[in-house]
Amino acid sequence: MPYSTTHLLFFAANLTFIVTHLYGWLLKWYYKPEAYREHFRKLFPAQRAVGIIYLLQVFELTYLVQIGNPDALLFANAFALLFFSIQMLVMCELYFFPERHHPFRDYWFVYPTIIALTPLFLQAVGLVHFSPAWRIGMRVAVILVFATYFWENVRMALKIGRAVQQANENCYADSDDFPVRFANIIKWVPTLILVLLAFNFLANEPWVKFGRDLIFSCASVWFCVITLNPWRKVRIIPEYPDYTDITENSDSSENAESPRHLSDARCEELANRLKELMEEKRIYTAMHITSEVFIHRLSTNSNYLLEAIKRSGYTSFYDMINQHRVRHAISLITQHPDWRLNEIAAHCGFTSQASMAKAFASQGKSSPSTYRRQ
Repeated sequence: MPYSTTHLLFFAANLTFIVTHLYGWLLKWYYKPEAYREHFRKLFPAQRAVGIIYLLQVFELTYLVQIGNPDALLFANAFALLFFSIQMLVMCELYFFPERHHPFRDYWFVYPTIIALTPLFLQAVGLVHFSPAWRIGMRVAVILVFATYFWENVRMALKIGRAVQQANENCYADSDDFPVRFANIIKWVPTLILVLLAFNFLANEPWVKFGRDLIFSCASVWFCVITLNPWRKVRIIPEYPDYTDITENSDSSENAESPRHLSDARCEELANRLKELMEEKRIYTAMHITSEVFIHRLSTNSNYLLEAIKRSGYTSFYDMINQHRVRHAISLITQHPDWRLNEIAAHCGFTSQASMAKAFASQGKSSPSTYRRQ
């Protein structure tokens, strides 16, 4: 029986989806840009794991060869819902937390997916036929497994947010400089994708899947190109001096709690030069200042700088800068009662009056306007 135009559209969209994901699998398993070849595993830790999930999309062939079969449609939608949920978790964990890598077979959450999808697959290929009650039960099972994955993806998003915030506090001096706004959007993209897939599964309509196939085909090509961009220029990171007074294998209990790489003499020297920059040159009054400026001025590297900062009594680069800015702001408020608070904020290096107020709060101080009234 000849297919209608509608069936041909569904077929073309699903074929495009399968082909683009096979393309993604080939790229992620066999293609290594020359610029990254030497450090490929370190730069792209999730490539092979994500590539496996791309390859598994060949199970969509069950729907491709049975366009119009509601059982095949249900299996395809359930498969996408659960395996894309796994893909989001694997990708986020290996890209953002590669140190926690363990083999893909150890991911316990693969097994509930296999259990939930097996009866749907058997029904889609016509090996078994379930009663309406059983069909409802299988849908419920898929939803319950997905709910677990969805919750794990939400937790992952929050975890990424905390990690980005901590990294920013060691690099940036002002909360308005933190690229957290962008990160907060990006980290929720997997969750948004899962919401769309859940809608697709619950609707279980061919036209909805048609739209999903087109969207995910474009997204797959974009993702492969952006993550393995052969035209991207590699940023050369400068080498820093290798100081010979680094202490190693210290047995002190203090070092066991907080590993040190600088000798006391080198740390004291670095801390004194840091103090000079802060107290005498007031370098913190420069707006949008980052740790890179200090690394250059002190001829050191980020690890040594952070160690010197923490051994000087600060919790982070952000904390050090803002302690000095807040003290300077309090001094200016006292000395210049006629100055507006936004002028004082600018003189102290804050990007805005609101940012200054936030820094006061983070230091446990009263608001700038309260100091003005005193």
